[in-house]
Amino acid sequence: MTKNFEIIEKYMINENIPVLHKDAGDLFFCIMLVRRGKDHPNLPAANYTFKSYYIDSIEKLHKVEPEIIQCCDMFGLRAYVSVNVKSKETFSKYCDFKFAQNILNNEYKKPWAVIDHVFGKCPPANQKTWIIDVDDITKNPSLETEVLSTVLRCSSKYPNPIIGEIPTRSGIHILTRPFNLMEFNEFWKKEHDENIEVPDIKKDHITLLYENIK
Repeated sequence: MTKNFEIIEKYMINENIPVLHKDAGDLFFCIMLVRRGKDHPNLPAANYTFKSYYIDSIEKLHKVEPEIIQCCDMFGLRAYVSVNVKSKETFSKYCDFKFAQNILNNEYKKPWAVIDHVFGKCPPANQKTWIIDVDDITKNPSLETEVLSTVLRCSSKYPNPIIGEIPTRSGIHILTRPFNLMEFNEFWKKEHDENIEVPDIKKDHITLLYENIK
């Protein structure tokens, strides 16, 4: 089991959006319940989004937590959360544009899919957070330290771009502010065997909130 509700709450309050409380105003983030194909190899469909929650306060996160856990446990889902918050105003404008574009192109097959699609395309509302996906740290325990030290050697407008770590089913997600990706790739390739791939760095992505896959 991986349960990261407390970690995500602290991250949202302390690192990302200190004003995210009862009067959140324009800011919100997304939680998605996803059925992963690799968790259910007997089912014909691959990855499938079961449900999405759009959260604009920590109180709402507390309110939906029991439902998220129940759904994940019952249907073998994983709950993911966006690490970048979005603006309701900007998000609404992006939705309007996408719906108008679909109408113009006579695309009406899945109008309900526009919301989730647009959230992924909508830019972060404030400071950007990146995710470094570090897998198989049980096989290579030094990998985490190597990634962290490499990030700290890279140019960044932040004195310390490293925010924290989120446990995942197979490793960790390291949360950072933006840094020089070209330098990171150069440092990594110089100091590692070619069989050790450069870690996957995602600029606007989701991290694991909860899973209890048997």
